[in-house]
Amino acid sequence: MSYEIIEFHDIPIPLAAKFLKEYLEMVSKYGEIPELVRSMLEYATQLSKCSADNAEKAYRELINMGFKEITAAMIINIRPRIVDELRTLLVFESSIPDESVLEKVLEVLDTYCPLEE
Repeated sequence: MSYEIIEFHDIPIPLAAKFLKEYLEMVSKYGEIPELVRSMLEYATQLSKCSADNAEKAYRELINMGFKEITAAMIINIRPRIVDELRTLLVFESSIPDESVLEKVLEVLDTYCPLEE
């Protein structure tokens, strides 16, 4: 069976884990599950900083704030704690947003992907 790539999007790790789970459920009906897919799912699950639903909401908000997909995905994947950490993830942006925008990003993360205490 061959596949064709129709679209490409940079997405956060929790969304990738969600899609891998859905894929595993679908292919498990037809036989053995590839070990690579299991390993990818385990890796994605361990690295997820929040749930897939919350990651998707945060991702959409960051995109709506004007960030590129790759930047939004990196922000959610790494889950910076302070503005200085956040600044290092903005390498794909054409300019660094104002401090107030960066604070808003951290608020979005606090809402959808709170830090574990």
